[in-house]
Amino acid sequence: MNTVVAGREPLAAPRPSTLARVYSGLIVALEIWCVLLMLALAVIVLLGVWYRYVVERALPWYDEFAEFLLVWLTFYGSVLTAHRGGHISFETLLDYLPRGVRRGLLVLADLIVLLIQAALVVYGWKLAQAASFDTAISIRAVRLSWIYSAIPISGALVFLIGLPRLVRRAIGRERS
Repeated sequence: MNTVVAGREPLAAPRPSTLARVYSGLIVALEIWCVLLMLALAVIVLLGVWYRYVVERALPWYDEFAEFLLVWLTFYGSVLTAHRGGHISFETLLDYLPRGVRRGLLVLADLIVLLIQAALVVYGWKLAQAASFDTAISIRAVRLSWIYSAIPISGALVFLIGLPRLVRRAIGRERS
């Protein structure tokens, strides 16, 4: 958007930083990934139902694979929800508190979320490593470490989303 100042050329809108463009690109890629996961989940479940009730021969792998997709969708979807600030909170209760107390509680909540995300990264990584040679029961080519990789990856992404928010709240630059 250009701004016109009387008697001057229009001013160009400030260009987003490289980091902001990378962040936006990551969010778009994650949105596309979640849509693909949902589509794959829908197709696999419909295929499973079709084979079970129409063909009358159940696919041995569809339910396990659908569970894996649901796990991925849950973890990667939580990153998008964190980006949009959509996780559950107590806004109504916070609205009745004085501004300083509210800001302090929001900073504390952000710290707790970051600690939990750090734990997800550390222990999710350990879980993925421990399962590196385990495979899915119905599809031997699928390693469980691939499935479990969603835990540390999503934990790291939510951590990276939450850290700047914590800093903005702590220094008073985000509305509390």
